[in-house]
Amino acid sequence: MTAYIHALAKVLPVILLLLLGATLNKIKFLRPETIGELKKLVVNVTLPAVLFLAFARATLELNYLLIVVIVFALCVLALLVGRWVQPLTGIRAPYFPSLLTGFEAGMMGYAIFSSVYGVANVYKFAVVDLGQVTFVFFVLVPLLERLSSGPKPFTATVANFFRTPVILGILGGIVANRIGLLGLLSSWPVSASLVSTLEIVAGLTTPLVAIVIGYEMRLQVGSLAKPAGTIGLRLLYWVPLGVLLNLLVVGRVLRLDAVFQAAVMTMFILPPPFVIPLFMRAASDAERTYVVNTLSLATLVTLFAFALVGVLYPP
Repeated sequence: MTAYIHALAKVLPVILLLLLGATLNKIKFLRPETIGELKKLVVNVTLPAVLFLAFARATLELNYLLIVVIVFALCVLALLVGRWVQPLTGIRAPYFPSLLTGFEAGMMGYAIFSSVYGVANVYKFAVVDLGQVTFVFFVLVPLLERLSSGPKPFTATVANFFRTPVILGILGGIVANRIGLLGLLSSWPVSASLVSTLEIVAGLTTPLVAIVIGYEMRLQVGSLAKPAGTIGLRLLYWVPLGVLLNLLVVGRVLRLDAVFQAAVMTMFILPPPFVIPLFMRAASDAERTYVVNTLSLATLVTLFAFALVGVLYPP
């Protein structure tokens, strides 16, 4: 119990910032448009800076691709399992299978993981993220677009993937790693200031993300039964698979450290992607309430479950 409290204390700053965001919403201190602009700042500037620096400084190995492939395959399988079990749940919303797969890494995962395991280990989380973000772009988003407004050309999906700032940050970091760019920049005081600037920008990610999530969190107390059931099924699928992946692949086959295993478990307890409501233009009010409540409740569950991850896989 003491270990859990210590781990929870490390996440507590994120929780307090989340409460700050909720308070700012309640007192109407910030407009929704401002929050939207802060999200754009995170997705397009601060998070890419985090990933660029993380991959530029990481020790990269080819065998990491095995994790990427497995996570992608598990995401596809979760979508299929969702379709299979949906008739048994009594939940008729067509978005139910989508809520069992994919993870909100960008607007939550990186923030909470780095708060406990440090920016230097963010690349380990990003390796796990590559599998699911590939799934989201090439499987989940096209599926949601089909439900909302019909299919889009595959070439457009590929183009969007490689234009995404997060992906560009990862690719840029890998290139910088291979040519030793950060070492070159750090060798001269003026160019070293560029690296320092990137570090300052990257440091904005966690507080901005926590405030935005807190501001946008919505829970309608009378409509939580189905969201709670959905989250329970989601965790029942992902948590055992995370344990197995760590034991059989990450630990035994790849012989990676405990922080890599923490990255896997952190990913697998995250909420579904927050982009799902963006593709619900044809949804009913009941379906929209169900999805938003599921995402909000899953966010709260993640924060307290992540403290347990910190106990099982100490930084």
